[in-house]
Amino acid sequence: MGKPVKIRKKKSFMFTTRHYSFMSVMGIVLGAVNVFFEAAMVIQSYRNGGRVGAGYGSAGLFSAFLCVIGIVCGIRSLGERDTYIAPAVVAIVINGAVILWWVIMIIISAVFKQSV
Repeated sequence: MGKPVKIRKKKSFMFTTRHYSFMSVMGIVLGAVNVFFEAAMVIQSYRNGGRVGAGYGSAGLFSAFLCVIGIVCGIRSLGERDTYIAPAVVAIVINGAVILWWVIMIIISAVFKQSV
């Protein structure tokens, strides 16, 4: 007769408390602020016929910088344990869409540049 087979004890369940990551919430807030900021700048530029000051360019670069920070926050929050994933994905998508919109606007302005 062989050795008796050990009966394994069932693994116990570990209940976790999932929560929203601070980084993903911050990424969503940065994305929402940038969407509002971008819409305000485009509307103001349209009202002025495209003749805006240099402050709009610096504000656009600052907005793009904030979008990069929002994407980094979303990516970092994906690596945290016991957090919801959906807010991190939303933060990455919103900030990525805003950066893509800035790139499209720069390409359009370079291609269709009007002489003043």
